[in-house]
Amino acid sequence: MPEEQIIDLDKLISDKTVRGVADVRLELENKKLGDEEIIRLAEMEILSEVTHLELGENNISDKGLAVLCQSPRTQNLKSLNLKSNKITETGAQSLAQATNLPKLEQLILKFNRIGEQGAQYLAQSETLVNLTTLDLFRNHIGEAGAKAIKSSKNFRGVSRLRLD
Repeated sequence: MPEEQIIDLDKLISDKTVRGVADVRLELENKKLGDEEIIRLAEMEILSEVTHLELGENNISDKGLAVLCQSPRTQNLKSLNLKSNKITETGAQSLAQATNLPKLEQLILKFNRIGEQGAQYLAQSETLVNLTTLDLFRNHIGEAGAKAIKSSKNFRGVSRLRLD
């Protein structure tokens, strides 16, 4: 791999961590991150402090997302932005079953490929019950997926919803 394509994840995280009064944001949007980097991130101590994780416009697939969802270091996440990645129904299932996301309030998945089945997985989630924002724009969830999301008893607290 050419030297300029190697990602120094430690430096990137150091440069892109924004500490506020009550929140810690990690802004890694459009940084050419793939599953390998997300798997490494999931193991890093710094992730335990992060409340807002911006991972949009990268090359993250279901594999990397599954490891992130299983990481005990995601317990404090309030916001997770995964727009424009390579997430399918399998990734949606990982999110729906993620017991390590108890505080998650915002989930941005626009411009992925979760499909109808992925929407149904999310709608049936018993762990994503604190969501107030759910963005599924351009995920090809269809009428059945939209109906499942809108009628989900687990998403009663969602006040900002965006579907296909």
